[in-house]
Amino acid sequence: MRHYFLAFVCSLLLTSICNAQTENTTSQPSNENIPATTPAADEIDEVLIIGEQPGPSLWKVYKDDHVLWVLGTLSPLPKKMQWRSQQADSALINSQELLLPPASKLDVGFFSIAAAAPSLIGIQKNPDGSRLEEILSPETYQQWLTLKEKYIGNDNGIEKHRPMFAGVELIEKSIDKADLLNKDMAWDKVDKLAKKHKIKKTEPSFMFKIESLRKTVKNFKKSSMDDIPCFTQILNRIEPDLDGMRARANAWSVGDVEALSKLPIGGYESACYAAAMSSSISEEVDLKAIEAQMEVLWLSAAENSLANNVSTFAILPIAQILKRDGYITKLRDKGYRVEGFGFDAPQEQSSNTP
Repeated sequence: MRHYFLAFVCSLLLTSICNAQTENTTSQPSNENIPATTPAADEIDEVLIIGEQPGPSLWKVYKDDHVLWVLGTLSPLPKKMQWRSQQADSALINSQELLLPPASKLDVGFFSIAAAAPSLIGIQKNPDGSRLEEILSPETYQQWLTLKEKYIGNDNGIEKHRPMFAGVELIEKSIDKADLLNKDMAWDKVDKLAKKHKIKKTEPSFMFKIESLRKTVKNFKKSSMDDIPCFTQILNRIEPDLDGMRARANAWSVGDVEALSKLPIGGYESACYAAAMSSSISEEVDLKAIEAQMEVLWLSAAENSLANNVSTFAILPIAQILKRDGYITKLRDKGYRVEGFGFDAPQEQSSNTP
């Protein structure tokens, strides 16, 4: 996550969940309320794709003879997979601009950061110093111990973490043990290629301020948040969701967007988003307003690039592209012609095709 604000807030409130949409990307229902099932003992985990893979084909947004190429990214992906797309390489090299996903950034000076730094120590801990065993039901705590032993191992310090932070650590460790890499693999390669060919980069950014970073951190450390439902959902869904992550990672790797669009997204996002919104930080920062503002900024940047460039290359999370009311859908609704999975535009031959 490149946003300073989200790097700060989500170090407290889950990077993945602060950005998660509580609605699914397709018509498939969320599995949040589906009871977790334990795989049969002889059930074989989905084998992860390895080697060089192309990923999904690019979406194309047209304004007359100008084109915006859009790469849909996904994380996590298989550790032993290498992404290589000749279509993406050619489209990027022949573009005049690289349009990045929108960012929200905290407008704060060096000295404010330095002043707040000491107060960050212990920010993950429960405000009253209590341990998980003391605040969870016996059943939930035993479930936590079982999963902790399997994915985290011996870590006594995590027992004093707020439930949501303990849940985040569990997710991260389970992803690693599942042979998945929780990193935007495509972004690294796109960034290097853009630098090599000296392509202009544009990052639509929303700058905002908080009165005192140090005070915000201290208030959070003293305040409670309703994160036990989030933690419980993580425990219930983590292993079924790992199977879903593997399936999504494989589908993205080989470019099977149809299969990817039919796979439901994990089952704890809305409970954890609600926990984040119950925190003291949400009293100072309107997360929903920031999200709306970032959409406006990205759409404006995309329209400017379509007006001014013969070819532009953009990166967006594939979930954002597949959303019924996502950024690409909104460009189509503004009258731009869109080609790619999920859109009904005719597949016409274009002179801009790499």
